[in-house]
Amino acid sequence: MTGFRGSDDSLDREIAAIEGIARLRVRRVAADLKELERDLRELKRERARRRASSMIATSTEEAAGVPVH
Repeated sequence: MTGFRGSDDSLDREIAAIEGIARLRVRRVAADLKELERDLRELKRERARRRASSMIATSTEEAAGVPVH
């Protein structure tokens, strides 16, 4: 970035504006990350549920003497 050519007041305003933009972007990213983490937890729960269901079905088939592939 090149040297700022405005007054000290306009430099202070520019700094404040950029700090505000940065805070807003950080909040948005944090919210997105929280949403992604929630979605990931839900998907992992679904995977665990399916695996458990599959294991129960496999155990039941084995107990019944049905060949399992």
